[in-house]
Amino acid sequence: MAAKKRRVLFHRSWAKFNGGTSGGQLKVRDAFEHFKHSPVFEPRVYFGKETVWFDNPGNVWLPYRAEAEPAWEVRPDDVLFLAGRDWAVLSPEERAHPPAPVLNIAQPRHTNPDDPRHNYLKYPAIRIVKSSLGKKILEDYGVNGPVYLIPDTIDMSLLPPPNLQPDLDVLIVGLKNAEMALALQRKLQRRNFWRRNKIRVGIQIPPKLPTRQDFLELVNRARIVAYLPLDAERGAEGFYLPALEGMAMEKLVVCPFAVGNIDFCIPGQTCLQPEYTVQSIYRAILEALKMPEQQRQEMIRNGKAISNNHRIEQEQKALLDLLHQADEIWHQKHLFQFGR
Repeated sequence: MAAKKRRVLFHRSWAKFNGGTSGGQLKVRDAFEHFKHSPVFEPRVYFGKETVWFDNPGNVWLPYRAEAEPAWEVRPDDVLFLAGRDWAVLSPEERAHPPAPVLNIAQPRHTNPDDPRHNYLKYPAIRIVKSSLGKKILEDYGVNGPVYLIPDTIDMSLLPPPNLQPDLDVLIVGLKNAEMALALQRKLQRRNFWRRNKIRVGIQIPPKLPTRQDFLELVNRARIVAYLPLDAERGAEGFYLPALEGMAMEKLVVCPFAVGNIDFCIPGQTCLQPEYTVQSIYRAILEALKMPEQQRQEMIRNGKAISNNHRIEQEQKALLDLLHQADEIWHQKHLFQFGR
């Protein structure tokens, strides 16, 4: 008879229609799936009572609803996997003295005192961060516990094949900055008014498309994709997977610096990286449109190559390795401050 596996206990919740479709939810779900490959651990999820199950096909947790844990009850041999505001499910005493080892995805923006997750950084945890700069920011700040770099990755099997006949010259991905996306669209439309060669412009602003696959299909319709991530002033990105997905689909990418994209958005090599202003991004789009074919193809090849360093199989291995070391790390008490 096979030995019973130990639980890795996840906590998830949302109360808005698109709450289960975000990039953050996607990557926590990916970790959940990765842990199913462990010979000694079994991932289990509890959905908070505040969770509202809308009829939304894009909710990445919908398939797990029927198999969820009926209550949040931590066992001594569990490992906890927390991200975002999941810490709130623990009592103040449990946060200071966790009842089991904690793996915690942390973002550089959490170091901002105004961020609602800021206070959670003082609690002991084995922290996972997605970029080299994010790791430095968290370590320089002084989080409670060691920080491990595990970049986000792509399940390449889900990407549509590169579109050889795109019907859009430019797509502006503006879910996180709709005002700027609309301003860029207006500037390109005004330019079209005076020019014989019209630029075919697409835009993505809220609400989100129903599913992640719908988003990938939209990106695949364009030759050039201009991304508007969270900028540093508004908290910045932990990683920013959409720009990397664009590179994987062989798009010419325009993307400003956003902290978490530092390791793959390399100016002049894998993308154009303008300042985060309407005028600078507009000029970068025009530069991309008139870029010589040889230079364009080289940048696309570089982007494709760097995306191949972020395959989901690598993320699975890294997370499983960390999970299997969790007990050993957790018992190194000098790495943590309990009761802080």
